[in-house]
Amino acid sequence: EYFPLAGDGGLSDLNLGQYGVKTSERGAINQSFSEVPDVNSIADESFGTEVEDCEIDKSNIMLLGPTGSGKTHLVKTLAKLIDVPLVIADATCLTQAGYVGEDVESILFKLYLESGQDIERCQRGIVYIDEADKIRKSGGNLSISRDVSGEGVQHALLKIVEGNVVNVPKEPGRKNPRGDFLQIDTTNILFICGGAFAGLERIVNHRTNAASIGFGAEMKREIENPDVQDQCFDNVVPKDLVDFGMIPEFVGRFPVIVATKGLDLENLVDILTVPRNSIIKQYKRLFALDDVKFHVTECGLREIAKTAFKRGTGARGLRSITDHVLMETQYVVPSMPDVHTVYVDAAAVRGERKPILLKDPAMTVERYEALMKEGSVEVNGVMSVSIDDDEDSFREEAA
Repeated sequence: EYFPLAGDGGLSDLNLGQYGVKTSERGAINQSFSEVPDVNSIADESFGTEVEDCEIDKSNIMLLGPTGSGKTHLVKTLAKLIDVPLVIADATCLTQAGYVGEDVESILFKLYLESGQDIERCQRGIVYIDEADKIRKSGGNLSISRDVSGEGVQHALLKIVEGNVVNVPKEPGRKNPRGDFLQIDTTNILFICGGAFAGLERIVNHRTNAASIGFGAEMKREIENPDVQDQCFDNVVPKDLVDFGMIPEFVGRFPVIVATKGLDLENLVDILTVPRNSIIKQYKRLFALDDVKFHVTECGLREIAKTAFKRGTGARGLRSITDHVLMETQYVVPSMPDVHTVYVDAAAVRGERKPILLKDPAMTVERYEALMKEGSVEVNGVMSVSIDDDEDSFREEAA
């Protein structure tokens, strides 16, 4: 069975943008998990081509991209779509065997638990190693101290990632030679390494832009420009990752190197509103529990996206900005039964004033916006969010 990329229920419906990443992941999934029929024995002679039988190897993925561009969310959606167990492991917690920290085998034990302790299901799962750029080789003098959380982790991961039968302790913690072990075959487990790889764009830019002088010389590119960074990540080759600090043996076990794009304003606005569990839909649900409607204007959405874009935190910044704008509103609204709508526009997002509460049943969002266009200063049945009175009364009661 081949897994859908487009259409109802496909990967395109659950993630925004990042077409190149979704295409690569779909190919890797089909190689790792699809049951290959015997095309030579199909009854219809016109179907398929006679080929020599062979085993299809998996293609592990190295996923690059700036923070907040949807790497982890994309992998979560992928595992949910094809219904396979998924483990998201933090590479910063891993250490070389024999040192304080988690051994690399603990990743497979977590996958075994995630699969409901079903070995067969576990051996067809996905392991996502997040923050993989943090296990780069140390630049210090290795003769003084061993790089047990960097290069040592890469060496420990080699056999697991490539595909071998690994002895995994049944109990988490330090290995006991006399303890019981599980034998897990990692041949069909898809490994995806993800990370921001900050500074990799400079290595790529240095490689692609050779120094030159004269009238025909290329001008130096602004490496801080998001578009330039996207171009650099798209041109990454294994040698760039080796120069970054990954060992060649580790990079060679990830034949697919793909990068997510930095999110622009349109992407951020779509993330706020379009996905099934978007932030705006979540707030609409939260305010609906108090029988209150929630409305954000188009300019308000763009202002939230613009603020997150300036901060450079990607989609993660949208949640913090929205929470900051609506924190007092969530505190006040449950104690005001006459409020029927919370209104947020660009001025509220910028902090020029608080969000607006519509109290008069006859005051709709359309009527309020029409009055604002007419230049009305005072509007009956409308107030801004304020908790000063509540704080004063609380201080008086405490006194």
